[in-house]
Amino acid sequence: MKADLAHWAQLLNLLASAYRTAPQSDAFTPIGEFFQTPDWPELWPAQRADIVALQPELAQRDRALLQQQWQWQFVGPASLPAPPWGSVWLDPEHVLQGDSTLRLRDFLNQQRITLNTDHPEPADHIGLMLFQASWLAMANQPRALLELLSQHFLTWLPLYQQALNNAHPQGFYRALGELTLITLRQLHQALNDGQPERIL
Repeated sequence: MKADLAHWAQLLNLLASAYRTAPQSDAFTPIGEFFQTPDWPELWPAQRADIVALQPELAQRDRALLQQQWQWQFVGPASLPAPPWGSVWLDPEHVLQGDSTLRLRDFLNQQRITLNTDHPEPADHIGLMLFQASWLAMANQPRALLELLSQHFLTWLPLYQQALNNAHPQGFYRALGELTLITLRQLHQALNDGQPERIL
């Protein structure tokens, strides 16, 4: 099972990096090149037709356009059309650092996961949560990974994706969100079945 979770960890890490890396940076180059590779869906643990449908949007080569979309989606200065923090979707007042963030922090402390970011960032950012999931998969912690998905991540990710679809029906980050939702639902199902290797 460890090797299979390690494969999931690589995919989750790739998704996390795609959210957290500015397209204008050199670090984004291997991410963009990966999604421009025609056969990358063969590596993905999901229905091939669902993944292939996302390929055109994810194969975007215009880095300047991607940078504009990334800025619009994750930085501002205008209000973000689909805020990438879980508490915005889960808290009744739609605030950062809400009760759901505190519960996630408690969970991370229990798992001895420490976040290191360049500047203070709520732990429930979509990219950071993908890194958390990747870490748990690499550490071969399927129960903790299932808890992260069930109680902290999939509780708000569909709401985020719906808002992203409404705000920006086409584009790299819309497709990235869809790929993330498909991936986490597939992983959640595999963990529930106790067989994360069954679809690899």
